[in-house]
Amino acid sequence: MIATKSNWLSLLAPHRNNKDYGASAWHKFAVLGLLLCQLLLSTPASIAAEPKTLNLGNTGEPQTLDPHRYNLRLEETLLNDLFLGLTTFNAKGEIVPGAAKSWIQSADGLTWTFNLREDLRWSDGAPLTADDFVYSFRRLLNPKTAASLAYFLYMIENAVQVNQGSMPQESLGISAVNPRQLQIKLAAPYPYFLERLLYPIAFPVPKHVIERVGDNWIKPEHWVSNGAYKLQAWQPQAYVEMTANPHFYTSVAIERVRYHPLASEQSGYNRYRSGELDAIPSVPTSELQTLKNSPNKSGGKALRLSPLLSSMYLVFNVAEQPFADLRVRKALSIAVDQEILTSKVMRSGDKPSYTFAPMLISNYQPATPNHVRLPLRQRQAMAKELLNEAGFNEANPLTITLRHVSGLEGKKINLAIAGMWRGIGVKTTLHQAELKAHFTDLRQGKFSVAWAGWIGENNAEHYLSLLQSNIGSVNYGRYQSKEFDALMTKAQALADATQRNELLSAAAAVAAQDYPVVPLYNLSVKRLVTPQIKGWEDNLRDMHQVRYLSWEDAR
Repeated sequence: MIATKSNWLSLLAPHRNNKDYGASAWHKFAVLGLLLCQLLLSTPASIAAEPKTLNLGNTGEPQTLDPHRYNLRLEETLLNDLFLGLTTFNAKGEIVPGAAKSWIQSADGLTWTFNLREDLRWSDGAPLTADDFVYSFRRLLNPKTAASLAYFLYMIENAVQVNQGSMPQESLGISAVNPRQLQIKLAAPYPYFLERLLYPIAFPVPKHVIERVGDNWIKPEHWVSNGAYKLQAWQPQAYVEMTANPHFYTSVAIERVRYHPLASEQSGYNRYRSGELDAIPSVPTSELQTLKNSPNKSGGKALRLSPLLSSMYLVFNVAEQPFADLRVRKALSIAVDQEILTSKVMRSGDKPSYTFAPMLISNYQPATPNHVRLPLRQRQAMAKELLNEAGFNEANPLTITLRHVSGLEGKKINLAIAGMWRGIGVKTTLHQAELKAHFTDLRQGKFSVAWAGWIGENNAEHYLSLLQSNIGSVNYGRYQSKEFDALMTKAQALADATQRNELLSAAAAVAAQDYPVVPLYNLSVKRLVTPQIKGWEDNLRDMHQVRYLSWEDAR
């Protein structure tokens, strides 16, 4: 209980008529009480009523908090609280105005004009203008920044050339009409542009700080951002702490939040049950049924189950043997049974996937590969024949290393896949690594076959573009197909979304015949969120900015 002046007087009152106390004793006691009251009344409110911290679990330790150099979903979660792009999303995951209050698109779909809010400021109080966005977009595409996701904005005029160093940054199709108006010119129509601007790669960064301290600007002592929260502390492997940005254009209900990196699903679950965390991103599959049946804090209303726009898959390094051989890739692909993985092995609500772009995408219907309709035994016979043609048999078995992210669930899934491959005579060794190291190796091409995943947009191009030969290091397997690239390029020149999707579907069909990846499953969100948190809305993006949240009771 927080003591107040009235609380203390009520505690003192019973002793006033107690005959065991003389006048002198009462006088001293009363003086002491009054001194305590005075001390409390002079105590700053921030000490007397410390705001409650929201403690959230995150899937791992961030590599960076530079929005132009981020690569991991767990970093995106943090950056969405720290920064605000031209567009943003509401609690339901819908696209809404962000730093831009409105925008106009030209009739040809090539020019976008954004009108910025009048009350935009950085967290240090400095005004934020259209020039800050010009600086930031140029910085992202500057080859010296080495942004692995720079291609996200390749639709902007001259973006490819700037990022490849063949044109100066000033050639980029972005300009400040005036301090409150920004104009962006595209090289080709891109109907998903507003959605693409949701990503951290399109967030503004503080030029006035970066030019002073360089890459140290992301340290808490130099931190400046424009989101609802600002970085207060970053204790590696412990937490990232944020506090409300006093210069954000609207107030927030939760003043302080800490994101804690979780070593595993089980660790996060244990910390939630102990009351250390208010929400965790996932729960162990073994606990799901118990949680569904539990009416208390550890289950019931706390359990959030919802589908997620995502694609989990295996990727082959086609730049290396034996995976440069289509027969090997096809054999391994058709021997995997996605239905068994999701219903028998994982049993966590995730849905089997047979297409690289998820079926949840609106207005897009990809073709399902023919082998999906065949019985497993028939597929296994076909796979053995393909391997034999490629020179692998009982006397000379195919031996491979399958890489995956550390953790019980990842190991279980990949052990099952290794078992399926054993059925066609393949010897598989599993290699696990922490999340950051795993994807660093993938970007550098240091693997043969590996588990990977992509989460994000409600358009097929977002996923299929990962297979374009000019996309950079996120084309982990270095897949190249002139036919696929040509169809993607043709689709990317169309402004009409329906026509564009038809070509994207055709491109997907070409890639499916080359087997550069093995689609496995689409994720389902399995969160625990304490019922004391209000404003949490399940959505297909599984994005939840803290500024939309509040506590159930006044604190």
